[in-house]
Amino acid sequence: MLPIVESQSARDELFRRIGRNVVNFQYLEATLRSMVPKLYNKLTITELQARQNEASPKRDKSTFGNLVSAYHDRLSRSKELLDETVSDEVLSEPTLTFGFSIDVTPETAAQRRSALVNLVAERNRLIHEDLLNVNLNSSEECEELSARLDEQYTRIRRYLDHLNSLRTNFQEMAAEFGRLLESDEFLALLKREDA
Repeated sequence: MLPIVESQSARDELFRRIGRNVVNFQYLEATLRSMVPKLYNKLTITELQARQNEASPKRDKSTFGNLVSAYHDRLSRSKELLDETVSDEVLSEPTLTFGFSIDVTPETAAQRRSALVNLVAERNRLIHEDLLNVNLNSSEECEELSARLDEQYTRIRRYLDHLNSLRTNFQEMAAEFGRLLESDEFLALLKREDA
């Protein structure tokens, strides 16, 4: 009877770790889903108002892997898009362009992208392979997968902390921009540009 108790304990700990990691993978995906559309935008005032007046914003149904690609593509292209010069064409209405970029070396950008792509592959392997292949009656197999999940959790949290830091900075920047738009300083700047 003792092996069953040991196996049950190891199985319970494995299930706890699986749940913890799956929830954190979902949180990582949701964080990316909320960030990607905000990394770079070019909207007319009419488009911006239409977006704000939507009863329920369109829900992005991209896969986790596609979100990772979109995140890194927008993050890497945002700076070059923002640096583009405004053409001489006459705009039909005021247009707002805003973006968020991070200055890092190409090596650092590649490492971050690789780490996130690896997490997507690990999430898929956990859901589609590891859970099906582990012998839940074997304490040894449960403990082995639990150890891998603990190590995986550390990497998930590290990336989540990184994304949350970026999101906090972006929110602070957006709030500051909002204060600027409502300020007398901004109105004075507009009047000066019209003169």
